[in-house]
Amino acid sequence: MTRRDKLLQKMRNSPTSVRFADVVSLLQQDGFVLFNRRGSHCTFHRADGRLLTIVRPHGTRNTCHPADVRRLLEALER
Repeated sequence: MTRRDKLLQKMRNSPTSVRFADVVSLLQQDGFVLFNRRGSHCTFHRADGRLLTIVRPHGTRNTCHPADVRRLLEALER
């Protein structure tokens, strides 16, 4: 089982405990590139035209919002 598979399984099992660094590494492994960054909103794009915006957590929060994780999983399954 590769690191990518482990991260995907972790995201499916508990979407509330996913760190932003894990999300970025998974997106980069899948071919997404950071396209635009405005404040805490990071937009990634891929060569086939897919766009995905992830909100970077700030303050005392260390994990991404579960809705962002669900959108990420949907984008990776296409």
